[in-house]
Amino acid sequence: MQENIIQMRRPNHILLLSLAFLALFLSCNEECNDCLELTTKSIRYVDSNGTNLLFGDQAVYNPDNVQISAENKNEINFWIEEEEETILFNLEKNITTYTIVLSESVRDVLDFELDERKSTQCCGNMTYSTKTFLNGQEIENNDVVIITR
Repeated sequence: MQENIIQMRRPNHILLLSLAFLALFLSCNEECNDCLELTTKSIRYVDSNGTNLLFGDQAVYNPDNVQISAENKNEINFWIEEEEETILFNLEKNITTYTIVLSESVRDVLDFELDERKSTQCCGNMTYSTKTFLNGQEIENNDVVIITR
């Protein structure tokens, strides 16, 4: 009788082991785009009347002369979106402070509190901001950051 019980238990272990390998195999074969999903921040500079200071007839600053650097002093790549009248850059993992230089005498510091969430487009996580600070003052945490000068 005890021999029959042992024989009945063995197939259960084999079945469980087989199911575990099947689950592992299927999870490794899920299609996943191995890319890095980044959060983009758009910056729009305006005056107190809402006039854009980087684009248009009343522009005060040249967007081609703008510089953005990270807290580690490395220059950050950004691009110009003329239709939207903004400059854009991607938040980088573990970098929370960005300095935007419009001219020798005009600079702004953006600080972000960062977190991560599961990416919807790629494998892994994406970094996003939970809070935004402009020159030390908390402002709205939107993808488009409007800076009034």
